[in-house]
Amino acid sequence: MPNLSASPSWLLAAALSAFAAAPVHARPADSAPAAATVVAAPRISKIQIPGDPRFVAVARDVLLVQAAYTPDFASQSGLVDDALRLPSFAPQHIAALTKRLRADMARLRALPWRQWPVDQQIDLRWVYANAERMDRELNVERLYLHRPGAWLETTANSYLAILTYAPGRSDALSAIAGQIPALVREMSALCRPTQVDAEVAQGLLDGMIAMLKARPVPQGDAAIAALSAYRRELERSHLDQPYAVIGAENYAWRLKHASLLPWDPAALLALAEQKLATADAEMAKLKPQLPPPGPLPPELKQQATALNQAAILALHDQIQLQNLAAIQAAGFVTVPAGVGPVRTRVTPDAMVPLTGDGGSMNPPPPFIDDTVGWWNIGHFNPAMSQEERERNVRGLVLFKETGMGPYAVHEGVPGHHLQLSIARLNPNPLRNLFQDAVQNEGWALYAEQEMWEQGGLGNSLAAQYNVLRSDRFRIRRVVYDVNIETGKWPLQQGADWKDEAQPGKGEIDPELKRSVNWPAQLICYFAGKQQILALKADYKKKLGAQYSERRFHDELLAMGSIPYVFARTKMLGEPVPGF
Repeated sequence: MPNLSASPSWLLAAALSAFAAAPVHARPADSAPAAATVVAAPRISKIQIPGDPRFVAVARDVLLVQAAYTPDFASQSGLVDDALRLPSFAPQHIAALTKRLRADMARLRALPWRQWPVDQQIDLRWVYANAERMDRELNVERLYLHRPGAWLETTANSYLAILTYAPGRSDALSAIAGQIPALVREMSALCRPTQVDAEVAQGLLDGMIAMLKARPVPQGDAAIAALSAYRRELERSHLDQPYAVIGAENYAWRLKHASLLPWDPAALLALAEQKLATADAEMAKLKPQLPPPGPLPPELKQQATALNQAAILALHDQIQLQNLAAIQAAGFVTVPAGVGPVRTRVTPDAMVPLTGDGGSMNPPPPFIDDTVGWWNIGHFNPAMSQEERERNVRGLVLFKETGMGPYAVHEGVPGHHLQLSIARLNPNPLRNLFQDAVQNEGWALYAEQEMWEQGGLGNSLAAQYNVLRSDRFRIRRVVYDVNIETGKWPLQQGADWKDEAQPGKGEIDPELKRSVNWPAQLICYFAGKQQILALKADYKKKLGAQYSERRFHDELLAMGSIPYVFARTKMLGEPVPGF
């Protein structure tokens, strides 16, 4: 998954777009991020937003509110100077943001937007949806009352983003560090964490402390002391509530108003269960036909014996180069000239407590002059056995027949890196600043199947089986996410179902904790892919003989990161949904 707004956007919610480099794990000098010496200059107050001047003024204010609410919204986009603040959930701050949002929404509703060109209608409705989402999160869901991550995630994201894309901005790092003691005081006074929230917060605290120690800045010692003291406070606390969910009403609201999906929770769950049964049947049919893996060729055995971190990185990079060549040969999507490479790096040490070791990617920010995307992978263990080494080499070199095939597509090309890099090139900042997690994750999952269907993963039964298995994994997420977040299942029942374990024996792992930390994020993969497939079928009917895969994909990606309901408006002529 991409680290965006992750998440929760992307990931963290929605997502990290940065790292704190440790020299022992750095890439060679020729692969260092190109933006390492670039200082972000743009400001939200100055970026060019297209459309009616009355709309532009409101849209700009909604962007500013989002940056005040979650400053990493700005930092991860390269707007560093708009991110030199920390989140606050003090009642007076929430009241001030709410007043602005509600005034902005009223002004948007009063505009004659139905008379405007379709792209301007889409922009207005997308800005309104984001304003409405923020209002709901601040005043109804109020996760900050039990979730320290509401303060910690956005702060960690901002610090990481600056370390990566504007490392020369010691002033920005110091400004953030200087505000951390006050942030901790507010968080300690206002937040009553659940057990799960406290566990997640401890990982966030560890990551933030590691970053501050790795790059000393003025006021950093006071920040470390405050974060360390809060961590001890969490360890000593007796927390009665195991976890909290947003509940059925809020979950349904999110699907309809924030994600603009065509299903309510019950309909989405029913569709997922139907698709899960189909996937299970297809995999059961294929599995007996899969040939056992053959012996590893001698040259690969030798490669496994000599395996090290640099070789692992090079093998991952080679996969992305092969995927890019396969895309260009098949011609099912255009790779614009402005799309840069995706490179592999070891997950930086400071990110591990926050995101896990590997399994994410960081797209290039829209307002930084850097086109490189980074695919984060796990640390190499030199003590691994020969068997483990050979398994690693098999997975990477023979990736078209292993689970690495769909995974590499998902994170790199034609998945997240291609989609987000194209969105980055969109001249309309509303199409790359506001991120739609359903669009992002849906495209990446769809790209796995498309890459296989277009021959990019070969034509083996193993490739087909691995694509199905990856899809099934995301379908199953819908089942436990909907049931847990709507309150139908307790968290342990979700763990039991996920692990196919006896009652009480399933593990409440980071995946389950992700469900309660980022409500409705786990459904984004399946929900997005299903919308793409439905749009594709309708678009084929519309164009008939003029349809091509390339035309469909190019038109879809050119619209930027917006919900698929707006893609239907643009590509099929359906009306923009009202308020």
